[in-house]
Amino acid sequence: MDDRQFSQLLDHFGLSWRGYRKVRRGVKKRISRHMQQLGCHTMEDYLYALDNNPEIIKDVDRLMTVSISRFFRDHHLWKVMEEKIIPNIITQYQEKVRVWSAGCALGQEAYSLKILWSMLAKKFEQLPRLQLWATDINPDYLIKARKGVYDRSALKEVPEEIKKAYFHASKDKSNYLIADQAKEGIIWEIYDPITQPPPVKKFQIIFLRNNLLTYYRQEIKEPAFHKVMEGLTDGGFLIIGSHEKLPFQTHKLLRFEGCSYIFEKV
Repeated sequence: MDDRQFSQLLDHFGLSWRGYRKVRRGVKKRISRHMQQLGCHTMEDYLYALDNNPEIIKDVDRLMTVSISRFFRDHHLWKVMEEKIIPNIITQYQEKVRVWSAGCALGQEAYSLKILWSMLAKKFEQLPRLQLWATDINPDYLIKARKGVYDRSALKEVPEEIKKAYFHASKDKSNYLIADQAKEGIIWEIYDPITQPPPVKKFQIIFLRNNLLTYYRQEIKEPAFHKVMEGLTDGGFLIIGSHEKLPFQTHKLLRFEGCSYIFEKV
């Protein structure tokens, strides 16, 4: 499959060439194999098959997802979370705090938050109960996330003391398994940001990093973003990717001082 054909597919789904440009090689391979399985020799044949079979579209949705991530990706973000955002939240909510990792892929972000919360429990006398939703459109990713098995590259930003406390190496030393205590209480759900409302209302923190705002075009991501924001409570915090931008200007989201990609809903 060449880039012209891949662009046809992106156009069909309202996806962004800019978002897929650097990761398109692996996605193109998956789509090419799928075309062969369906007996489609051209992109036109493939698009015709998609238009006439909803089940195939679900398969393509999964094949187009990208799972690149790491634990504690972006050190600055997690430092701000530890020192400012979470202390701010827990002064207002003493019983429970709801957090949503939207587009969680293989779960590194959700587990990172769970580990950080556990570490903060040692600093504060009492933390609210954490309710953590981790959602993704790809059910295969969620199955892997629940297992909690990762290669070494996913842990390259994890401090050694955290690695010792929350991970243990597999028997052959090729992978790391996350500790059971980090798995407890995470709600894993299939979720499509384009068609579905938030899993629940009134989240205090929503992670929306490197998925909706990166891979979709403006006409798709703007209404989807509105849906996501319906789940964020007033005074809650939205976290996007460090290289991402909001799809539109709004006075309801104020940039958080000290981190340009964290916004507070007012």
